Amino acid sequence: MFEIAVRPEIFSDKVQKKTPDPVIIVRYIKKHGNKAMRQGLQRLEDGTALLDISRKFIDARHGKVTVNYRFDFISPEKKEEIEKEVFANAMPYKDDFENTEHFMRPVVVGTGPSGLYAALILAKYGLRPIVLERGAEMEQRIKDTEAFKEGKGKILSSSNIQFGEGGAGTFSDGKLYSGISSGLKDFVLRSLIIHGAPSDILYDSHPHIGTDRLRKVVTGVRKDIESLGGEVRFNTTFLGYGTENGALKNITVQDSTGTYEIPCNSLILAIGHSSRDTFRALNRLGLEMQSKPFSVGVRIEHLRSSIDMSQFGFDSEYSPDVTPAIYKLSCDTSTGRKLYTFCMCPGGEVVAAQSDGQSICTNGMSFRARDMENSNSAILVPVDSKDYGDGVLDGVKFQEMLENLAFIAGGSNGNAPAVRYGDLMADRTTEDFGSVKPSYRPGVTGADLSQVFPEEILDTIKEGVALMGRKIKGFDDPDSVLTAVEARSSSPVRLVRDPETCQSINVKGIFPCGEGAGYAGGIMSSAIDGIKCANKLAVSLLDSLKAI
Repeated sequence: MFEIAVRPEIFSDKVQKKTPDPVIIVRYIKKHGNKAMRQGLQRLEDGTALLDISRKFIDARHGKVTVNYRFDFISPEKKEEIEKEVFANAMPYKDDFENTEHFMRPVVVGTGPSGLYAALILAKYGLRPIVLERGAEMEQRIKDTEAFKEGKGKILSSSNIQFGEGGAGTFSDGKLYSGISSGLKDFVLRSLIIHGAPSDILYDSHPHIGTDRLRKVVTGVRKDIESLGGEVRFNTTFLGYGTENGALKNITVQDSTGTYEIPCNSLILAIGHSSRDTFRALNRLGLEMQSKPFSVGVRIEHLRSSIDMSQFGFDSEYSPDVTPAIYKLSCDTSTGRKLYTFCMCPGGEVVAAQSDGQSICTNGMSFRARDMENSNSAILVPVDSKDYGDGVLDGVKFQEMLENLAFIAGGSNGNAPAVRYGDLMADRTTEDFGSVKPSYRPGVTGADLSQVFPEEILDTIKEGVALMGRKIKGFDDPDSVLTAVEARSSSPVRLVRDPETCQSINVKGIFPCGEGAGYAGGIMSSAIDGIKCANKLAVSLLDSLKAI
């Protein structure tokens, strides 16, 4: 195993494209490599070895930027052996499902990462899952979302940045880093690469696909599910379920033809964190659920070049070896509350993430190139039942209230309320934006954010940004733009499941799954939870055979 630290090349003119990591490593070996590295390079050039990069990270400490790699040269046979082990680990019961015709087809609700990966595993087991998605397929979803951004259409309740093929994560940065520890990470990454993701996600310390590439990847996974016998029904909404003796018997769904039932004894509920009508339906039906803490705040935008200069000392547009700078910040404030950054999108834009016509909700998005003018991040304040009440759905109501207040503050026309940080601190409404132009479309309205947030939350944001400015120069730039409201960073409820079986504690056969169910946060952890639930469902089917 080799480790190198490469000083990035920096030019006087903007570069047109980034240098691939293998090229950077080979360039370094030819100039500075030791004997063992050069021998490995010879094997690579001879075709007897492959370059296996296991780690990449940028170190910008102490004013000296280096791109750091850990790599080795391995045989093609070794690579194949590793991949076989990774895929076997994700599907431990594949050999147990030789005859699946006597099993009732499992149903998966939702095509976000948890739903897609649950369905993929079930399909690979030969169980032919039925996948229900309330929103549109990818091509139509993109058209509907772009129409609203361009001011040519309204928000559609079932085809927007929250709902549709791929779930909410499809219109994001496609970030894949996660704090959870799981051997399934490798499977998810390698599977994404098979379906069209860039290969660097396998080793980058902060892997991201980019929303433009992720859309194609999601479609590829769905087509794989269908090729294995699965069925994906778009524009089909899950309404509820029926039981017999405490066990799932059927589900009720609605599509363009009307309302009908599907016989079902195994259901993975991967409904996503914005499925508020479904939360209410499940609560009415008596499915055990709890309120859980979440966070609310705004999106903050800076010039991408300014963040680069603060972090690197140069603009990443002038180097072929580094991508735009990222950050992760948190601070405690005198209000007694914490402020932290979340879902940072370098070289990206702030997007409309609401799912109805009376709300404003923001999110961040970046394309693969991360080459837009601004960088943005959510800055969030944790909230809990002390802020919104003890009822199971009180957190949902709090989110809805903030989003509706943002809609009103923005002019009740689809514009988001926004303010320069300098104006926020001076308690005035922004009339003209400065060097940082808000990227939210269809547009923003200069607004008083005290009409949106409770006083203590807004005070936390004000003070917290100033404190973060001590950590990153220019973070508290008076021209930075704050756009409200970000309220859907995680689910406000948890659908309670047994930790061993992953089944609902009061309805046998229902497997609450992913971010909407309260068991994940982000693409990677959601996909892993989908795999976990699919395998627990598989175990329940195998156990049912033993009981016969």
